[in-house]
Amino acid sequence: MFEGQPAEIASNTIIGNGRRAQIARLATELFHRKGYAATSMRELASVSGIEAPSLYNHFSSKETLLHEICFGMADAFVSTAQRISAMDLSVTDRLALAIKEHLRLLFSDREAVGVFVHEWRHLSDPSLQAFKTLRLDYEQFFARLFQEGMNQGVFVQGDPLWLGRQLLLLMNGSMHSAIRPDAEALIPLAQRFLDLWLYGIAHSTSAPNQTH
Repeated sequence: MFEGQPAEIASNTIIGNGRRAQIARLATELFHRKGYAATSMRELASVSGIEAPSLYNHFSSKETLLHEICFGMADAFVSTAQRISAMDLSVTDRLALAIKEHLRLLFSDREAVGVFVHEWRHLSDPSLQAFKTLRLDYEQFFARLFQEGMNQGVFVQGDPLWLGRQLLLLMNGSMHSAIRPDAEALIPLAQRFLDLWLYGIAHSTSAPNQTH
């Protein structure tokens, strides 16, 4: 079911080993552990081991750090969706691959993903609106898969955007697991999500109880 060969994604969304990358990584950890609002640039400077004025030479504000984290993850999700959309696969295989790749990104950098999922609301305009646009683009990628499947008679009729959003909520909930699956373990996990979403939990021969 997962025959597609997506490009490898780094296990860390903060690229580089220099001082700027180190600060971004420490900020990611603090934002994830304490929350964006509860983290100060002074605290970040202390944890980084540099003076606060020097910190601003790398990042002009705390929101600049949040912007880099959130948009770095958003770009990773959206670019993956674009790559899968271009693949010559059946709609079910593309949905299967989309689930697998979403889970792989979720666990590629749990701290950055946690900030991406929970702290984006602290962005200010125009960054906030740009982020919402990217998020909607990604939700609509799943909606288009469901709509295509409905048009082909593969999936039952429904609201494709609602279905896409509910699937994403279901998968994102797996972030809270204490277990960090490796690449091999992600395959059966993704298959379980696909099976649950496509087939539910009822036997095909089961009929709902009728009440009168």
